[in-house]
Amino acid sequence: MSNLFDITTSALTAFQTAIAVTSNNIANANTQGYAVETADLTSAIPQTAGESQIGNGVNVSGISRAYSTLAENQLNTSQSGLSQLTSLQTYTSQIDNIVGTTAGGVSTALQNYYNAWSTLAGDPASAGARAALLGQAQSLAQTFQSTSSRLQNLNTQINTGITADVSQINSDVQSIATLNSQIVVATAQGNGQPPNDLLDQRDAVVQNLNKLANVTTTVDGNGALNVFIGTGQPLVLQGTVTPLTAIPNQFNASQLEVSTANNGNNTLSSTITGGDLGGLLAARTDAVNPTLNQLGQIAVGLAQSANAQQNAGLDLTGNFGANLFTVAAPAVTASHSNTSAVTGGATVTGIGALTTNDYVLSYQGGAYSLKNATTDATVALTTTGTAANPSFTADGLSITLSGTPASGDKFLIQPTANAAGSFGVALTNPSQLAAAGALETTASSSNTGTGTIGSPTVVTATNPKLLQPTTITFTSPTAYTIGTTSYPYTSGAAIAQNGWSVAISGTPAAGDTFTVRPGSSGNDVNALAMANQETQGVLASGTISINGATSGLITAAGTQAQQINTAHTAQAAVNTQALQTVQSVSGVNLDEEAANLLKWQQAYQASAQAFSIGNSVFTSLLAAVNGTGS
Repeated sequence: MSNLFDITTSALTAFQTAIAVTSNNIANANTQGYAVETADLTSAIPQTAGESQIGNGVNVSGISRAYSTLAENQLNTSQSGLSQLTSLQTYTSQIDNIVGTTAGGVSTALQNYYNAWSTLAGDPASAGARAALLGQAQSLAQTFQSTSSRLQNLNTQINTGITADVSQINSDVQSIATLNSQIVVATAQGNGQPPNDLLDQRDAVVQNLNKLANVTTTVDGNGALNVFIGTGQPLVLQGTVTPLTAIPNQFNASQLEVSTANNGNNTLSSTITGGDLGGLLAARTDAVNPTLNQLGQIAVGLAQSANAQQNAGLDLTGNFGANLFTVAAPAVTASHSNTSAVTGGATVTGIGALTTNDYVLSYQGGAYSLKNATTDATVALTTTGTAANPSFTADGLSITLSGTPASGDKFLIQPTANAAGSFGVALTNPSQLAAAGALETTASSSNTGTGTIGSPTVVTATNPKLLQPTTITFTSPTAYTIGTTSYPYTSGAAIAQNGWSVAISGTPAAGDTFTVRPGSSGNDVNALAMANQETQGVLASGTISINGATSGLITAAGTQAQQINTAHTAQAAVNTQALQTVQSVSGVNLDEEAANLLKWQQAYQASAQAFSIGNSVFTSLLAAVNGTGS
């Protein structure tokens, strides 16, 4: 009878354990990260009875949890991607609102500015029109500054987010390290039985960690989890925790980078591509800073083209116009790691060649090289000057350095990043606006040919003979003279003299004359030229106007925001599917657990009944034995 009692006792114990596991599943149905558990039942070693073997009951071999490494990894990866896109979406949407706004936006301010020049051209001497134009110029400057400030504020927000994410990541990896220690001890003490609750807690921390940054993991033989970030930088390895830290960018202290606490120069920012942290870093490098640079390029293009035209015209006092706008020069910043005291500066020498890129100028092996700061592509660099005072030209820039460099020195060159924020109006007196052209042209009324002369362009305002009247006399339809010098004539070709340039088109006749002379104080030539700059090619080798560049900025911001929105919607669907897959494997199904609870209850009751029957049989046997003995 002992075998019957052993069998029923093992069954009661096993089914009681199964009921407890099922009850625990039901209790944790809504616990985040909990994986449904199952009592693993195995047959006990049977007893041998003669030539036969009789079962010896049931054993609980362990409590297993439903877990799929593949499904969990897919969930973590999808969550990391979703968190990154959520962060990116936040900033690209804000950028779209900042640059795409109509009321008070750059596009509207530019339109009002150019319209004011057109109004002044209708009455160049009007004090009211001049005051209105100066007011629109000041409003445009304020718009550039405020737009730049709002974009810079996004970088401040990104810094705050980076600091918070780094702090939370460090907290999470420390939690993983603590759980690792507990899991290793519990596994050893449990004779290999995994501590399911601790594993659930650790998996939940890893899930949260992937929301912050994309991490990869490996498991040691003792059950400890190793965690890596970026391209393999360990955060948790063999029980050692390597925390992250937020450090100032080597060139720009106002922008934070991600590094390891034990190596401040080991910047990981470019390798972190997922999670909220990856989204913040991508928002800065792919959205905020490029928008600032593009806005700055427009500001520089506007300032240089407007100032050049202003310098070529005459103000109300008959003087050549002074600069209308001011804008900061390109920034040249030495790395905080430089070991020399070399300083540098830069100017924009060719607005048509100016790009929206930032550059890194490096000194290595006795020579300087220039690279695109974003793509790391080498940029052609022309070098002149001396070793102690070199000069460089590249992409419309002139760069100068002063001092003796040391190997490894680096300099960040930002041609346009600060331009919009520094954009201002230099003039304070409306009479200083140069509405009149310094020169004007006339064709003799006695001309008999079909030749026509255009408006002159001032090439060199400092030429001492610029305002000297000049007569162009045609000696034949294919030749003309200026003074005593004869020149061949081609219709539409530029004729340059004394710091000015003009074009004559058509077929002049012999004896026809054209005159270039000082402009009258009331003409509107320069005001019209200023107004026409709205659509005149200035940037990209003269192929893009200020208005076109502004439209391109707005379109690019809107397109990027839309692309991120679309990608976010798609990634959200992927994440939902991954979560459903994990839930189908590890989640608690209350209907199934209710059925299991009923099954184990009935099995327990049956085992109890078997135990009762066994007890009754044993009692009857004792009674029979006792009766025989009397």
